[in-house]
Amino acid sequence: MAEQPTRKGKLAQEKRDLARRARRLAQGQLEPDRSRLARFAAELEQEAQALERSAASICLPPVAAPVQQVQQQKVQQQQSAQASPPCIVSKETE
Repeated sequence: MAEQPTRKGKLAQEKRDLARRARRLAQGQLEPDRSRLARFAAELEQEAQALERSAASICLPPVAAPVQQVQQQKVQQQQSAQASPPCIVSKETE
């Protein structure tokens, strides 16, 4: 199953695409514009790397939340079982 890119991952991809375009555009320019476009491309690459790092650092496994919820329910059930006295049922013989 292919992993879908996150919003930050997609934004990082778009920044890398813009950086490639800026580098291509810089090839046909005179020096002041060429160096400006090269700096712009480098900044876009750095921003893309930062976005990818932040996207990777906040990813949690999707199973973590349901497991914690089930554990909380078990603890609550145990606490309620301990709080209420057990029912005693007696059978009367005739």
